[in-house]
Amino acid sequence: MSNDITPSRLPPAAVPTAPAAKPAEAVRAPVVEIAKPEVQTQPKHNPQESRRTLEEATEHLNQQMRRNNRDLSFSVDDVANKVVVTVKNKEGEVVRQIPDETALRVAHNLDNVKGLMQDSKS
Repeated sequence: MSNDITPSRLPPAAVPTAPAAKPAEAVRAPVVEIAKPEVQTQPKHNPQESRRTLEEATEHLNQQMRRNNRDLSFSVDDVANKVVVTVKNKEGEVVRQIPDETALRVAHNLDNVKGLMQDSKS
């Protein structure tokens, strides 16, 4: 007697049967719409609003410095569009300025010659 178990030796009820084939229309999976994630757009940059916010912040800092009896002032340079911090001694003389006066002069001069730096060949 052999230990081989083959489908031919199994009783008819135990023979596995393949599932009946369905027509192609019935097999198709339903179409599922995938929701696209909402893209949040950044609000447009408004230079006037940014400038107003920057000026409000510098004024607030200046008020804080006056309340604390500090000789430190904040301002915005119009040409360089940078915040300038000035430290003064008790006599009112400027001890330190960030960015320093030389850097601000360079920024002002670069602004004056901006049009000269363009390549005329292109």
